[in-house]
Amino acid sequence: MLDVDTLLDLGLPNQLISVWQVFLYVVIMVPLLLFQRVKLCLLATYLFAYYLAFLIYWGDFIAGAGSMVPFAVYALSGLAIVVLFVASSYSEQAEAKKNQG
Repeated sequence: MLDVDTLLDLGLPNQLISVWQVFLYVVIMVPLLLFQRVKLCLLATYLFAYYLAFLIYWGDFIAGAGSMVPFAVYALSGLAIVVLFVASSYSEQAEAKKNQG
């Protein structure tokens, strides 16, 4: 029923994205979805996609560039998106409280 040679021929041990990374993403997403934290789900999905894009595309580019400037630009732009997300979240909460009171 289960042929180990067939599974090994599929190249499963050589996958670019590890199972533990996807498992970590699922573990993070399940509580957020259960508590209906949609914005945090979107942020976690963005960060996971940003991390995977770094693993897939940018690792070779940075290694070929010979400097850390591309890494710094990539890291700072990701950090800027997270900071802007948090800032907009707080401004929405403050505006909602202002409209209630």
